[in-house]
Amino acid sequence: MLRRHRIRRPALAALTTLGVAAGILPAAAAEPAHGGPGSEQARTQAYMDRVAHSPTELRRFMAELPKGGDLHQHLDGAVRAESLIGYAARDHKCIDTTTYTVTPGLQPCPAGQRPAQDALRPGPLHRRVVEAWSMQDFTLPPDGDPQPGHDHFFATFGKFEEATVGHDADMLAEVARTAAREHTGYLETLVTVGTSPLNRLVDRVHPRDPGPGGLAEFYSTLTAAPQFHDVVRQAAAEIDRGYSGYREQLGCDRRPAQEACRVAIRFDYQVLRAQSPRYVFAEQILGSELARQGLGRVVGVNMVQPEDDPIALRDYALHMKMMGYLKSRAPSVRTTLHAGELVKGLSGVRDDDLAFHINEAVGTAHADRIGHGVDLAHEKDPRALAARMRERHVLVEAPLTSNAQILRVNGDRHPLRTYLDAGVPVALATDDPGVSRGDLTEVFQRAVTEQGLTVAQLRTLARASLDHAFVEGPNLWQEQDRYDTFAGPCRADTPAPGRQPGAGCRAFLAASPKARLQWKLETDWRAFESRYARR
Repeated sequence: MLRRHRIRRPALAALTTLGVAAGILPAAAAEPAHGGPGSEQARTQAYMDRVAHSPTELRRFMAELPKGGDLHQHLDGAVRAESLIGYAARDHKCIDTTTYTVTPGLQPCPAGQRPAQDALRPGPLHRRVVEAWSMQDFTLPPDGDPQPGHDHFFATFGKFEEATVGHDADMLAEVARTAAREHTGYLETLVTVGTSPLNRLVDRVHPRDPGPGGLAEFYSTLTAAPQFHDVVRQAAAEIDRGYSGYREQLGCDRRPAQEACRVAIRFDYQVLRAQSPRYVFAEQILGSELARQGLGRVVGVNMVQPEDDPIALRDYALHMKMMGYLKSRAPSVRTTLHAGELVKGLSGVRDDDLAFHINEAVGTAHADRIGHGVDLAHEKDPRALAARMRERHVLVEAPLTSNAQILRVNGDRHPLRTYLDAGVPVALATDDPGVSRGDLTEVFQRAVTEQGLTVAQLRTLARASLDHAFVEGPNLWQEQDRYDTFAGPCRADTPAPGRQPGAGCRAFLAASPKARLQWKLETDWRAFESRYARR
């Protein structure tokens, strides 16, 4: 599979957090209640308050907290550098000792390179490779300049990309184990497959880039080619091989009850935006077909690579028109778009760019979710934008750790509270936890220490992650973004450890993977709060 890619330059200036005083938030927006003073939720909140200033104890609490789903995770960026070194060593590959880039040539390694096996052992080479492939020990400059962090973060992918080749099953097994340890029941992980044969086909059947008026003709030409459907099948087969391989590696057929096997994994097809428009649109079409046909467990389409890349900036409006066109053809295909991963001061980014990216993702591309969305304060009419997102139930995937590392946006510079106060649904996410050297537990911990969220709000965010997940099946909740009434068949039932729902609810859950995940989340939260309310 191809992965998230590096790109060129950036930088940053201050991002002002909006609030009620700025006129963006509805006056009725309110923080969720904790329940009565004697409720388990209130006592759990009291426990969290007691340990909030102890990183170790807060970390332990957050690790056990049921998190729902991680909706924004790039598979290649989710794996630890140590695992990637192991893959390269297993395949007898070499590492350049200047750039620390994995090379495909087999050993003996040429001058200036060393066997990847040498990096397995503790020592200077191991340390330098881990630092080159992740944010390990990377120090952000004290002057607030985000460019060094941004550049280092995105440069990692090109260095270790070759190590990931042929290891989809290994990577999926690792992220499944990590999710299980963190009490995360669902992963929507991002992958790109089939681009080489697809691009060759595009160059044959439609070598010209389409403009806004030529989308229908390009779509018809590409999808009419028999070879395109071969590409779709081959891409699905590649994803299926990785999925089956990780299940086999974990022994899920023999031991299906183990927690890593119970983590539900689905895929969003990630389109690489920093390339010629014809390739971008072709990848969008490929991803849309995979999702429309339910192939390879692909449930949605995304667009990746740095939003500040010159090509991505130049073609952003066109890309959104492309996505909107496909949405009009296949409304059932779900989309989640990296949008607003920009801040004032990024190299090549103009004030005009900051004013429309989220607006275009929501209004033109009709995205079901957006990732990042940190430039909200600079968007045209942010109050109206937030209201539109609330009304259309457009969720924001908030990877707090990567926002801090890439853009220097954290604390009161981050718009998380603005979105929540405006009633926009939000889910916490990891983005690239292997590169960032973090995990979803850390993101939840940041939500408390940097954003001041309560236990009730964390539960709402966990619920929102599954409410807005693209996993198949009807919702457990009667109404999206309202967590007070279950859908009809389960309305009279109460999730609790050891308690079986009624026959009608059991049948409903059996038919809906989504509702089953949501039911398990409610059950796990009941157990979690019961446990911590007594401490």
